[in-house]
Amino acid sequence: MAQNAPSITYRKLKDDRPSLTVVPPKTKQQTFKKARWSLNDYIFVFIISALVGAVMFASLLLSNATTSVNNQLETASSQITKLKSENDKSKQKITQMTSLSALKSFAKKNGMTMNSENVQNIDK
Repeated sequence: MAQNAPSITYRKLKDDRPSLTVVPPKTKQQTFKKARWSLNDYIFVFIISALVGAVMFASLLLSNATTSVNNQLETASSQITKLKSENDKSKQKITQMTSLSALKSFAKKNGMTMNSENVQNIDK
């Protein structure tokens, strides 16, 4: 690496120009007064705080109401499902009890006989 170094030595040339000196700017210490809140500022902050509180309270009430309505809906849905299954069982039992073979066995058990003169056919 030393082989690549320039062989000429650089010398600082004497400069006849006057040198420039940097003069720091004069800073004046600024003092600030504390900002004073006016009555309007206090009223504005109070109104905003009251609105935020009201929105939070309303969201809590709405959440609780939604939860209770969901619970009632689940209860009603389970009751509906239970009643539908009971209705289906009752319909099946009615169909079995009103079948011709069930009616004949009931009549035979209770000593009834069929009189063809008393039978009427009704078209639905």
